[in-house]
Amino acid sequence: MATQQQFIDFLKEIEPSPTTKSICISAHSTLREKLEKHETYRDFYVSTYLSGSYARNTALRPRVANGTLRRPDVDIILVTNHTLQDLPSDVITTLRKAVKSLGYAEVDANRRSICVSLESIEMDVVPVIANPWQEGGWLIADKSEERWLVTNPMGHNQWASSVNKKANGYFVPLVKLVKWWRRENLPHLRRPKGFILETLVAEHMDYSETSYEELFAKFLEAVRDEYEWMVQAEQVPYLQDPSVPGNNVFSRVKPEEFKRFYDMIDAHAKLVRRAQSETDADKALTIWQKVFGDRFRQPVQKASMLRTATVAGSGMGLTFPAIAVVPPNKPQGFA
Repeated sequence: MATQQQFIDFLKEIEPSPTTKSICISAHSTLREKLEKHETYRDFYVSTYLSGSYARNTALRPRVANGTLRRPDVDIILVTNHTLQDLPSDVITTLRKAVKSLGYAEVDANRRSICVSLESIEMDVVPVIANPWQEGGWLIADKSEERWLVTNPMGHNQWASSVNKKANGYFVPLVKLVKWWRRENLPHLRRPKGFILETLVAEHMDYSETSYEELFAKFLEAVRDEYEWMVQAEQVPYLQDPSVPGNNVFSRVKPEEFKRFYDMIDAHAKLVRRAQSETDADKALTIWQKVFGDRFRQPVQKASMLRTATVAGSGMGLTFPAIAVVPPNKPQGFA
């Protein structure tokens, strides 16, 4: 079995680095400030805020694909004073032209946003308007359907914070474990991912559990047991969007996609229990690395002993820290 400290160390490993966070903060802050002061676009600008995984603290360190580090992706919600009389395609085109005029070279129009690509980061800027039929509600522009659709990104941020509080701070770490597991084992599967996984974790995590190992194992088993019949019936789950009533977060997931996801869940639920029952630490580590990849490492104490033995064998002197290092209960940055 793995120790709690191994999971704490692993969670630190998959956290975006301080450099990545600094790059993201600088890039999105600069773009938001420039849009607010834009010579013409400031007439449409109301406010901005972050959404997505960086806002909800569920982002992972950028992945390496074919030897290339993929850029982190930050979502910016742009509250505008456009109205229902404005065509969604015109709203997105106007925003794209404004951002291009600021000197950003690579700006693409997507279905519901624009994507600003820099050397070290991608930013999706999503224009929204107030929903005239719902107090405090919001609508998002869909240029493909030329419609304004109900959305609530701030509600998602608030929901995630509330769930994490209910879980005594264990929701966010479990989401990161599940997201990393999915990235390692199903890298080419389009969906489910992202916010869908967050809602799935919120629905099926054990809110009284404090062991990361057990949290992850129980989550896999809960999903396996809950959706077996759906996979057999070639269906996908209905999971209510926590902030948009009537919206199913699985609505765009295909049955064959969910089956691939489910089959991996089923296989790894068994694999995790094997790792837990393995008394040999090295063999257990080998199994855990099949689940999480090689960033999941041996216990710090054992690794330290191995390094000490290597140094001692080479005849070098040893130095020790002036104060004892006390491992935290959770990785730094987790509430």
